[in-house]
Amino acid sequence: MNNLAITHFFYLGTILGFNILFSEACVSHSSEVRVEGLDTLDYHDNLQSKIRCTEQGDAVVFESEVDRIYLSAPPKIVTIDHEKKRTFVLRKKELPDVVVWNPWDRKAKAMPDFGAEEYKCMLCVGAARIEKPITLRPGEEWQGRQEISPVPSSYSSGLLDPEMIQQMQRI
Repeated sequence: MNNLAITHFFYLGTILGFNILFSEACVSHSSEVRVEGLDTLDYHDNLQSKIRCTEQGDAVVFESEVDRIYLSAPPKIVTIDHEKKRTFVLRKKELPDVVVWNPWDRKAKAMPDFGAEEYKCMLCVGAARIEKPITLRPGEEWQGRQEISPVPSSYSSGLLDPEMIQQMQRI
């Protein structure tokens, strides 16, 4: 679980416009992974001058570089790694947006702190608060939270009922 808590002690207001709780996942191969729960959402495509688009697929898949900010995402997002038979659920609170990123080959090779082939086995799915920043006055506090949990790999976002998962894990 990642928590982000900020207290503002300065005299001038601070705008919280780019709070992201980054979570890099080690995956089998990025082309074998899908992120569910973002279908039909609007997003800013950072690869196209932050143009606003609408997700057309039922899941985000990785076949090339991806750098998007999904707006007003639901509180639960699922990352499914088919090859490793692993599923992770991201739950978030007070962080309405979701960043999805994978640099792919060309950008990975240009990043000095990133191995040229590392893009194949990683992706970033993180809760964020970007579109609607918060302004804190002196003494005010703000908290956001994201939690990433493994669940049985046969589940998809449409079937994620926490009570049902707990029952299945007891069997």
